[in-house]
Amino acid sequence: MDFVAIWSVPPPLPAGEKTPEWLLDLAAICAGKTLNEEGQFVPATDAFGKIADLRRTLAELDDDAPDVERGRWFLADRATRSVAPGFTITPAEAEKLAKELGAARP
Repeated sequence: MDFVAIWSVPPPLPAGEKTPEWLLDLAAICAGKTLNEEGQFVPATDAFGKIADLRRTLAELDDDAPDVERGRWFLADRATRSVAPGFTITPAEAEKLAKELGAARP
């Protein structure tokens, strides 16, 4: 069976609203780099150490804060999180359903 990963694109932020600081921190954690004042990528050696703080920040934000659902999903346990932000089905449930549907085909 082929596997395809599809990521939904978040809606744009309202006009004039800045990118949340936590999202910039998440990007630095994922990339291991950040931009300096000269616009050059430099190692973000302390970024990964901030992941617990980032999780706490996301937990404290309102559920309707911009992109917070995505951030919480991204940092959630991959084994138990849904297949994508806004979904409730987990990868294990999706796989089971796919097998059941495949077995039901003539």
